[in-house]
Amino acid sequence: MKKICYQFILLLIAVGIVSCNRHIYVPNTVNVPLLKEKHEFKASISPTNLQTAFALTDNLAIMANGQYVYRFDFSDRSDEQGLFVDNQTRGGVVEGAIGFFKPFGPKKQMVFDAFAGYGMGSFKTFTIDKNDNPDANANDYLLKNRFSKVFIQPSIGFVHPVVEAAFSSRFSMLNFYNNTIGPKAFENDATGKSNFQHINSQSNFFYEPAFTFRVGYKYVKFQLQLQASIPITNSDYREYKLNEFFQPLAFGMGASIDIARWYHQIGKK
Repeated sequence: MKKICYQFILLLIAVGIVSCNRHIYVPNTVNVPLLKEKHEFKASISPTNLQTAFALTDNLAIMANGQYVYRFDFSDRSDEQGLFVDNQTRGGVVEGAIGFFKPFGPKKQMVFDAFAGYGMGSFKTFTIDKNDNPDANANDYLLKNRFSKVFIQPSIGFVHPVVEAAFSSRFSMLNFYNNTIGPKAFENDATGKSNFQHINSQSNFFYEPAFTFRVGYKYVKFQLQLQASIPITNSDYREYKLNEFFQPLAFGMGASIDIARWYHQIGKK
């Protein structure tokens, strides 16, 4: 675990010096349910994500996730956008998955789960700051893409009535299509236009590790997640040289709800 934390810190330092914008892919929150028993239901909600999971049996579960990024502010773009936030991006994804979970340890406080799923979504953004050109037609600088998504997501975590903590490794494959490029989006930038079009020419693979932390009591907890999104498609993206069209980090806060019978057994012999 110390080694994983150390590698994640190095990743944050590496992406911290990258100024990314024009995002046409913003990773959605990793759904880490950490279920422990049959018919347990867990959901989480944040300003941009809604996630649910339900245990069909003592080891089999399903999940459904939705994301909608609405940070669309073409007239007032923050100077600090890029690493966590691009105020000109709007869009999202819907996805479903099926998976396996297994509590283990002397008190069954550790949980391993692994999900495989499929999703579809789209994002749009702009290549200029409206403040730099207030008379510009926004659609002339529009970038838009649709995509399909396949992912595999193993996680391991600690579950307690008060605190939950987990580390997840999501491996995603995205296929972009139906790209839209405004007529002035890449004026005098042939390289940028070629890079954007290249995204549609191949499957794009991402490694998306995440740390999830929850604190509260039993059924309701505050949730926090820090997540990276590392493109691993080709050599240009290795060693954390991140593509400008993919948001490299996501930080989310929200609430988690857990409906489970095992809470009633706490303190009973």
